[in-house]
Amino acid sequence: MIRREDLLALDFYKKAKFTGSFKGMRYRVEAVGEKPDLKLKATVWPEPLAYAATPDEKKISEEFEYSNDGLVSIAEWMNNKYIELGFGA
Repeated sequence: MIRREDLLALDFYKKAKFTGSFKGMRYRVEAVGEKPDLKLKATVWPEPLAYAATPDEKKISEEFEYSNDGLVSIAEWMNNKYIELGFGA
């Protein structure tokens, strides 16, 4: 399972996008928007292709609060998507 600790420090997202994978599911977390409406956007898609090479219709995204609680919610959301969509099955 993906843990909050796997998603790096909150300040990282002000400068870069974070990508990773978990047993057949790839993911990306990035900051979107401008202050004061800054959000975290999480996207999941099936392996093996990178984000840019994967068709948009295979990607699922959700936006979250830009906070440590938002990162906790992202980890929970990704784990739910992993189960719900049968990644790695």
